[in-house]
Amino acid sequence: MNSSAKIIFATSAMLRLLTSFAPTTDFLTQAFGAGILPAIRASILDPVHTWDHLEEACFLLQNKVSIWGDDEYRSGYRAIYAPGSRIVAPPLVVAFLGELFAPLKSSDALFWILQRLLLLVADIIGAYCIYQIGKRVYVMENDSIEAEIERDTKNCKMNLNLSSVVPEKIRPARGWIFGLSNQVLDDFIADEKSPADASGNANGMEQQKNGKHLTKLDQSSSRQHLNREPILTLGQVPLLVSLLYFSNPVSMIANSTGSLRSIWDALALTSLYYATKPPSTNSKEGIPIKVESASSAATYLALATYVDVGYATLLVPILLWRGMLRGYYQQKSSMKSQRGQNNDWKSVLTLYICYLIGLHYLASLLVGGDSNEYKSVMVQTMLPNVAFVDQDQSGSLPGPSMGLHWYFFVQMFDRFRPYFTVCVAGVPAMFVIPLTIRLHRYPSVLTATFHLLWAMFRPTTTIHTLTLGLLLAMLNPRTIARMRNASLISLFAIPVPVLLFITFHRMWLVTGNGNPNYIFFQCFAYGLFVSVITLDFVSASVKRDKVLRMVEKGDTIVKKDDDEKVEERPKSN
Repeated sequence: MNSSAKIIFATSAMLRLLTSFAPTTDFLTQAFGAGILPAIRASILDPVHTWDHLEEACFLLQNKVSIWGDDEYRSGYRAIYAPGSRIVAPPLVVAFLGELFAPLKSSDALFWILQRLLLLVADIIGAYCIYQIGKRVYVMENDSIEAEIERDTKNCKMNLNLSSVVPEKIRPARGWIFGLSNQVLDDFIADEKSPADASGNANGMEQQKNGKHLTKLDQSSSRQHLNREPILTLGQVPLLVSLLYFSNPVSMIANSTGSLRSIWDALALTSLYYATKPPSTNSKEGIPIKVESASSAATYLALATYVDVGYATLLVPILLWRGMLRGYYQQKSSMKSQRGQNNDWKSVLTLYICYLIGLHYLASLLVGGDSNEYKSVMVQTMLPNVAFVDQDQSGSLPGPSMGLHWYFFVQMFDRFRPYFTVCVAGVPAMFVIPLTIRLHRYPSVLTATFHLLWAMFRPTTTIHTLTLGLLLAMLNPRTIARMRNASLISLFAIPVPVLLFITFHRMWLVTGNGNPNYIFFQCFAYGLFVSVITLDFVSASVKRDKVLRMVEKGDTIVKKDDDEKVEERPKSN
């Protein structure tokens, strides 16, 4: 880590400490008026994954709850999930996080400090895991055929075998940003004079561009474009993404307002950290040592899935990294013998299922009762994370968020709500199998794609979930280099609907000057921008894979556009 990275990390740590341990947030209310804090929380927090939600569950745990309309009283963990309790936190989360901090409630200051420290440690672990994941992905891709083709393309002046060179037309337009190949063949051809030009022959053999002669000024400007220095190298991307994760202001605000999402993200990233570990390493004496990581990868993913079932989508890229559908990074045989590759995806899948079943079995012991009662607990704790549903029979619904589910669900007739819930909640699952079949060579791309889709379609959409998906996408610079300008515009446009959402949220629910339609249009714009980025990322990944397949097959003939074709004119008598 260089000096500038250390300065950024230290500055981010100071900002996190200041935001996490700020004595009060009353200055926001005084500056922007009442209702500003609930509006900020609505855009950043998932209300069922907060400390306040856990404290409510602990209160129900310590006090008997009377079932409405019945004389029966429930105590213990059965009281938490009584009808109408609206508690979504799973039993084990309440037991280990809620009850663990319950004795500290007598000292509010100590309780508050330990909460903030736990979230800070979770973000540090997440930043470290992202850095290690990015480094390992860089090493795997650097040993692949794709990297070899890029090296041949960059050195095409010295390589006479042009069959392993990517044609200029299908190279990434922004490859120079990361030091990738970018219009090298044009530079080579432009520097070499043709025999016709050397002999002074002017019989229609001059270079043309869009029907005009290529001037010296055009050639010089083209060379200036070709000789651009890279902004980042591929090896620097993991460190940059790690620093962005730790210095992310959205995560700072979320932690200071009581979000638990950083802990769940740390569990998921730790699972990816172990999933990308190489099967062996060398000791100081140079002796190969086998690295056991299958159990750890399955354990942390099972923990994250138990809390939020949406993290189950990470199982697919983890299994690909562990050897399922072998060939996702087609390496040379020499590279395989040097580095090896994990081939224990069946063990990871079996362990994951067993651990997840074991967690639910322990939770059923805490709740007590028969199997039907725990099934109702599973529905109450799992369904709100994948579908926008009624919290209880009273008709109450979760509040507005950055998504569109809340608006459509309110506008929907009661008899159509089950159809709407099943249809919308099943949309993300429709993309898993097709994307896996098409992009199974790139597990890191699938990880980012699934998280972006989940951030867009989850019942309570927050920008905290979106930021992790964007950072995971940044670990794929070869894909980002092929993305279009629309994604860049959408990225910088996202803060606009977010700020307007906060403004109109307060206007509607506090001052009464607005209505839900104001928020709906901001949520629609937000979803549109995220959709553009996600679709462009998938499209760029498909283009990247298609170019690799074309070069591997030796079929790199690219048709020219009509405006680039030079038609021969008949000679005049």
